[in-house]
Order: sequence, then structure tokens, then C-alpha cells
Amino acid sequence: MENNGKRFYLTIKGQEVEVSEEVYRAYIQPVRAERRRKQRAFRCKIKGKKGNLVRCQKACRECPYALSGHNALGNNLSLDRMKDDGVEVEDRRLDVEQNYIEREEKRELYAAIEQLTPRQKTLVRMIYFDGMSQEEVAARLSMSKQAVSNSMQRIYASLRRFLEKN
Repeated sequence: MENNGKRFYLTIKGQEVEVSEEVYRAYIQPVRAERRRKQRAFRCKIKGKKGNLVRCQKACRECPYALSGHNALGNNLSLDRMKDDGVEVEDRRLDVEQNYIEREEKRELYAAIEQLTPRQKTLVRMIYFDGMSQEEVAARLSMSKQAVSNSMQRIYASLRRFLEKN
């Protein structure tokens, strides 16, 4: 299909299919519009002459905004860039010794909970793992709130004794 000697093709399932100019333009117009929209969206927003935000028209390699560590997506300095600039980066969450101690304490606590009676384990599970209040536990188990509170005091004492031995 020709128009002034030009042929128009679309690639469909890996094969080029010749189409009319009208079909080609109808297909390619939204594709190109989306590509332009993405290119515009990727540009940095900087303050224009009137104080409003406008899209930067410079290449990112030349843009002072980008060179100062920002990018079009609004992200600030990367860790690599900070390290290159001499900033020391330390992740305090990676305190291996503290994590080990916390895991050991949890292991000991779970071992202590295993020593409780089935009814005591149920109370601990409902209050600490299911997030129920003592009032809710009392209603669920047909007990008074005071009975739940007294049971919890006995549980705390048992756990304390077990943990002090170990």
C-alpha cells in the first residue's frame, strides 16, 4: 500500500505487515505520544524564571540539579555518590552482636513459654500473639478479668523463675 511512494509497515507477532498510511498513523500516534510523555516525565523539575516549576531541558550530564545528586524521579543522592563524596555510611541495623543477643533472648523466652501449662500458654498466646486485651480474654474464656490478671501474674512469676535459672 503506497502513498506518494512511501510504504507503511507494522510489526505484528514478529512479522512486518504492510498497511495504509491511515492505519499506520492511527496505530503509531498513541505509541509516540506515550513515548514523549515518558521522556517529559523523566526530566527534572526545576524553578523557572517566574518561580514556577518547569522541566529541565539540559542533558542530565550538564544539569546542575542532576549533578548535585538529584534526579528526575526526585531521589536524592545515591549511597555510591555519597561514598564518593567522602560521606561514611553505616547501617546501624546490621549490629550483628545485638541481633544475636535478641535472637538468643527470644529463644530462651520461647523455651520458658513451653514450660507453661496448656491453659497458661493459651492466655499468653491470646494476649501477646493475638493482641487481645485481658477483658477480651476473660469474655472468651468465661472468666473474670481479675482471674485473668491473677493468672498472668502467676505466668510472669513462672517465666521469671525459669529465665533466672538459665
